[in-house]
Amino acid sequence: MKAAAFEEKEYEAPLYNQLAAGTRHVWSPGQVFEHHIGFDYALFAEDGRVFRLHDLPILRGAVLSRYRWPAHWFRRNSSPTRLPNFLLNLFIQAKRPAWGSRPAKLKGQFPQPGVIWRFTTDGEQQESLELVAAKLKGRGLVAYAAPVFHSHSVLFAHTRRGTIVENSTFPSAAALATHGAWLYNAPGATGFANPDMTPVQEAGLEQRIAELVRSTDGNTVDDGQWRRNLKGLAASLREALGVEGLAEASRRAAFFELVRDAERATRDLDEAEAFTAYLTALAFCESHGVEWFTIA
Repeated sequence: MKAAAFEEKEYEAPLYNQLAAGTRHVWSPGQVFEHHIGFDYALFAEDGRVFRLHDLPILRGAVLSRYRWPAHWFRRNSSPTRLPNFLLNLFIQAKRPAWGSRPAKLKGQFPQPGVIWRFTTDGEQQESLELVAAKLKGRGLVAYAAPVFHSHSVLFAHTRRGTIVENSTFPSAAALATHGAWLYNAPGATGFANPDMTPVQEAGLEQRIAELVRSTDGNTVDDGQWRRNLKGLAASLREALGVEGLAEASRRAAFFELVRDAERATRDLDEAEAFTAYLTALAFCESHGVEWFTIA
């Protein structure tokens, strides 16, 4: 099979932008809140000459350049109605596929004629995504995303039209448990999990999101609910990735190192627990290559 003409980053940028813009339920903590309430950026200046140049004392700081967060969230007088409550979360891992002819043994079993696409999973990453998906069951979704096309021209066309999401596949991490690849030739979440060629037919991503939202309809939300749910999300991530007996792996080690960095950097701040919880979710994204959305 041939690799798609474009790189993974070329696909995931418009995918994530359109996913956040195309539904009233999905919020991007980065893009949406920057628009609504603004970001404060915390940077650490390691070179003392910067301070001496302006005749200032060298200020105490923290190494936070890898992080961004909306500081206004943590002010007591901020309006909670502007924020989703973080009860429901969506984690997406974008993949670059290969494409080619369908295997003879599967002829007639794909929903559409023509070529098929295939992406492989990273064993360590897949294990972590499975653990997180199981921990968040009923409170979140963990899924892959890959395009149902492979040329630059089609990517550019869907980017211009805003139709990336409708032309992507979104199999859940749970559906690929014990498997190393996903074969498909239609949007949605219908295909085969390899190597056993197990047929999988899940609801589309938008339908899964809508069902998750309906499952929480009627829940009351008080002013502090978003803080508690954000802390609960962070606790779930730590518990899922810290299960005893798992083989030691680089991604999980990186996650816990980033969490320790966040704890050290925020311990003297107001709302330190909420800050650390937010950074814990970002640490999972950074260490495992996923994008985080909250479902409002």
